[in-house]
Amino acid sequence: MRGFYRYLVAPVLLAFLVAGCSGGSGAKEPSKPAGEPTKQESVDPNKPIQGGTYTKSMGSDPQNLDPILKSDVASQMVTMQMFDNLIKYDPVAKQFVKSLAADYKISDDNKTYTFTLRKGATFHNGREIKAADVKYSFERASTAKFKPVTLNLFDKVVGHAEFRDGKAPEITGISVKGDYELVITLREPKATFLLDISGPTSGIVPKEEVEKLGEDFGQKPVGSGPFKLESWTKDDKIVLAANDKFHSGRPYLDKVIFRIMKEETTRDAEFQNGTVDSMVLGETLYKKYSADSERKKGLVEVPELFTRAIHFNTTKAPFDNVKVRQAINHAIDKKAIVEKVLANKAFPATGVLPSSSPAFDPNLKGYEFSTDKAKQLLKEAGFEKGFEFEVLVTSTTAKWMEAMNTYLNPLGINGKIVQMESATLLERSRTGEFHAVIFSTGGDSDPISFLGRFHSRNFGRAGNVTLYKNAKVDQLLDEASKITDQAKRIQMAREAEKIIVEEAPWFIFNYNKAVLIAQPWVHGLRPVPTDIDFQDLSKVWVEPKKK
Repeated sequence: MRGFYRYLVAPVLLAFLVAGCSGGSGAKEPSKPAGEPTKQESVDPNKPIQGGTYTKSMGSDPQNLDPILKSDVASQMVTMQMFDNLIKYDPVAKQFVKSLAADYKISDDNKTYTFTLRKGATFHNGREIKAADVKYSFERASTAKFKPVTLNLFDKVVGHAEFRDGKAPEITGISVKGDYELVITLREPKATFLLDISGPTSGIVPKEEVEKLGEDFGQKPVGSGPFKLESWTKDDKIVLAANDKFHSGRPYLDKVIFRIMKEETTRDAEFQNGTVDSMVLGETLYKKYSADSERKKGLVEVPELFTRAIHFNTTKAPFDNVKVRQAINHAIDKKAIVEKVLANKAFPATGVLPSSSPAFDPNLKGYEFSTDKAKQLLKEAGFEKGFEFEVLVTSTTAKWMEAMNTYLNPLGINGKIVQMESATLLERSRTGEFHAVIFSTGGDSDPISFLGRFHSRNFGRAGNVTLYKNAKVDQLLDEASKITDQAKRIQMAREAEKIIVEEAPWFIFNYNKAVLIAQPWVHGLRPVPTDIDFQDLSKVWVEPKKK
């Protein structure tokens, strides 16, 4: 269920208001202990080799490469190589990197952002990028008729609602001051605003190409990133070529090839043959390669910003009783299931926020495995003899529930498995017509955005599928969303999380361990917690002689 439910609440990253660049080319060490991202040690970080082709396998073909139309992993891992932003966020180094913006300033009241554009930066068609292009791109991303995933990304900008609803010809809060200055004014402070404009869906586009190509723009995209589209053969491969005129310098690679391979066995065979340079591993292949003394040197692994859980409908019996929810959290040995069922390709969870989150609380111990405590809580709740409930699963998570039932059944509890396709499961969970549902959710480095799934205003489709409500949690999240002091935001996130864990709207299962394996000739891949496929390929290089 990697990446599933990513789009339920728009993913954003933590706003550390620090600009700068991070290094990171280099060969990989063997995987580290659970919870610790794999670090890399360069062969020679000062002498990366220019040239060569990097081939990456993909499990599915993107439907569209227009950055505002799709936010799935397959689309974003490609579009982030082709489109550029005013600024970017490095989720590994946890810092901002100036990109099309040579500089930016934030007013004292945190409502006005002034960006000075880099002179000489060009689109792939050769035209210089101007401030008017940024305004056009942000307004296009807010145009309802396109049904973009970014429709409300700029919701705090002055005049956004009027433009979105067709009542105004422009977003008045986005002002162009000459060719190289852009001023954005917010109605109220928004701590994650810089992050909102730093992701793949906020890429800057050339108006003339969008208007010329129309709906075909997503099939023949033109951006300004380090790579440009060379060819796209549906259900086969996408070929990107280096952008020789990229403003930050030409990438090391000449070409990037994304090979679409839907079957894991096919990806594995190609990797073993050396025709694929890297691939993401599932549980079976992770077990295989982590046991190989040589191959495991190519592993890059990280706790992704996703938490897997059973989501209880807190409005339906018996899960409207907090003691029942707490009992289930005590009843299941999550560590044993991670070891035996998931082949250790996960980390047992202690709280809602994953261990890669800046607000992860090491002092939050969560629920210990204790059958006695589970029995006592069930007795206090009036369910001493147990109960049966339906739990919605996919083919992947069905085996998780089967393992959980081995702990629940002795207590008289049985999770009746109802298997369905992920899209159907998603729709059911949004409507509240379920007792329990299993899925992975997250993608947010910003802890307040992550915990927004527990705010009462986000019932159903907005993310709070458990229909959980706590006035103190709402208050903490509302207050934290308006401040930019990161230490205070983290403190408030932890306070809200503590309440949520105590009231247990989830059985908090595990944090996904994302694992990528690369050939020994590939350097520069990093443990990216937002999604390990979201690699900055402009920093990746290969050793042709080894290859």
